[in-house]
Amino acid sequence: MSDRGIEFTNQWIAENIGVEAYDPGADIIDQTVEQFTADAQQAGIPVNEIEEDMGSVRELIAEAFSQRTDDEIQRLSRKDQ
Repeated sequence: MSDRGIEFTNQWIAENIGVEAYDPGADIIDQTVEQFTADAQQAGIPVNEIEEDMGSVRELIAEAFSQRTDDEIQRLSRKDQ
């Protein structure tokens, strides 16, 4: 298990995934995976090490975008009430 890989991934997602640019039909997920991979390599953490513990980076990022969007929809819904 790679605590550093898990910590890096969770921190990176918190800092880099938002709702403002998400469009499920766009290349945003591919671009984000590329940026994540580059940042992980720069931090000295191989992506395969992260994927051993957390699963597919692509799926993690897609889920993070989806979750951020859902959270924002709920926030706006509560604001309208």
